[in-house]
Amino acid sequence: MKKLLTILCAMLLTVSAQAKDKVLDRPAFRSSSNSLYPAKVELKKKETVVHFHIDCSHWREWSMDGARLECNGQTLAYQTGRIITHEGRRVLADDVFELGKTYGPNAQQDSLILTFAPLPKGAKAFDYIESGLEGGWHIRGIRLDGKQYGSIFPAYQPPVDDGQPLKPLIPTYGKATATVTSHGGKGCSYFGPPACDPITGKYETETQYLDSVTVFCHPAYLPMRVVWIGPDIDASGYGGQFPLLHVPGETLTLDIDACACAERSLGCKANVGPHDYYRLGGTLADLNQVILDNQVLARVQSKEVPEYQDGETFGQWSERLWQRIDSIRQCILQRPDYTRRQRDYAQLLADRTYLNIRQNYGLAVGYKMRTLGLNADSAIARLKETYTLEDAHARDLHLFRDGTTYYATTSTSILPYLRANGLDHGEVYDFLAAFDEAIALGQKMKEAEVQTDSAIARIHSYFQPVLRAFNDSTRILVERLRREAKERMRPTPDVPGHQLLQTIAAQYPGKAVFFDLWATWCGPCMNGIQAMEPMKATLKGRDVVFVYITNESSPLDQWSEQVLRIPGQHYRIPSALWSKIPGLNGIPQYYLYDRSGHRVWEQTGFSNEVLEDIKQKLNKVLKDE
Repeated sequence: MKKLLTILCAMLLTVSAQAKDKVLDRPAFRSSSNSLYPAKVELKKKETVVHFHIDCSHWREWSMDGARLECNGQTLAYQTGRIITHEGRRVLADDVFELGKTYGPNAQQDSLILTFAPLPKGAKAFDYIESGLEGGWHIRGIRLDGKQYGSIFPAYQPPVDDGQPLKPLIPTYGKATATVTSHGGKGCSYFGPPACDPITGKYETETQYLDSVTVFCHPAYLPMRVVWIGPDIDASGYGGQFPLLHVPGETLTLDIDACACAERSLGCKANVGPHDYYRLGGTLADLNQVILDNQVLARVQSKEVPEYQDGETFGQWSERLWQRIDSIRQCILQRPDYTRRQRDYAQLLADRTYLNIRQNYGLAVGYKMRTLGLNADSAIARLKETYTLEDAHARDLHLFRDGTTYYATTSTSILPYLRANGLDHGEVYDFLAAFDEAIALGQKMKEAEVQTDSAIARIHSYFQPVLRAFNDSTRILVERLRREAKERMRPTPDVPGHQLLQTIAAQYPGKAVFFDLWATWCGPCMNGIQAMEPMKATLKGRDVVFVYITNESSPLDQWSEQVLRIPGQHYRIPSALWSKIPGLNGIPQYYLYDRSGHRVWEQTGFSNEVLEDIKQKLNKVLKDE
């Protein structure tokens, strides 16, 4: 009997000790302002252990300045930490974590385990705080009861089917606008790719960031598709991407439960429908819902692309592509929750996906073959040999029949296909052909060629206002260049590329020559140019010349505008000559020639450290003035 009591007491003590330790896998949390998510919490008598998943470790450097927990008004101090490197489930390394240390990108370094003081008794939730600094790692409302937070949205109600078809769209030039609201997290961080005006080449996107609300607005001739990406949000299953259809004059809103999205990305809400993470509104909500429900129809690099089979011609591969996309189409058309308008739109999306993949077969097949570990290069080469624009299914398309086509964000790149398949007639073709003519005329203006009124009058009236305004700005620019920057724009010396810099430097005997090789579209280049202006001002009057060289990738009109802003000597050289310049591996690229005409320094890339180096090198070559 005594032995039995001893065993029972031991069991009770064991159960009591175990009861003090509690483990919660994938706890729910209410908000996160970063790419750090709680994966597990261990509640122990003497400590609290939090396991984090690092969602950004594969693509950027990261570090932590501090770490603490806050619960019921108390601050719990950080004690120790470990950083784990995995390959699948296998642990490759288990190291001591260091606050303040910068950890480089590592696709396998993904787990962080931090130990803190024990939580107070009865705690129901706690917060993780790195620091009070802007952009610090913060996670709010980590639950300790194993339950999930409810959706902030009311129950989703699909649109009522009134039997009305998708009606043809009359193209309207204007601003296409979307308003995105992030609830419980940061506002949206990126709209892209940047949409430039195809006629003027200008980037006229207007993005207003107002706390958690972002308003994106861009002038458009036709409906446009812009991908919104939030690195902390993944409700779509495609890395936080929301392909949004924008139509000038129509409205679109996107509300996102940022916290629920983050929870779902860790599997916390895997069994809840997507409408708990986002909600669309406005006159385009139903069409954009079709896109988000069927993102395979929004991507060229899709798993649905058929892989190449040995001996297959492009026509045979294209036929299998048609069958694959058509099977997806039939599944969508059978969805009972879609209205007639949504089904009509899905038809257009399927057609456009087929044509997009067909046109970009190299990218699509290359991606598919490489994901399967197959030889992509030989497959693409074979398809290229047998490629043809002629398509047996061109007449089966729902596209190009009427103005509903415009909802599929059709571009002028489809014109050769239409001509090859006898579809070079009708409203859609005529409009796209006129658009192509307007783009061609705009290209001449981008090369600083002022056009006559009669040349613009020959273009479709829809595009004439934009062309006239662009022509007027081109005329003003040309006049300013002649008046203000004539001495800055220099002709390209007629020498081989390997002699170009030496030849230019020789034009300034007795002076140091600093070369800046750049482009109008290069952000780091522009940052470097701006950062060097104060330095140039201090060197004014000394024996140094600043020479700026770009190539034909910088549109002439944009380059000319920069010439007016940037003091110095400017060259816009042929791209073929540019490629022959020795040591040119990227931009911005800098070279320095001393006053004797010898190259004494070169550097690729710009940073604050590079700026200091430039100052030192210039002072060194000028010190004996």
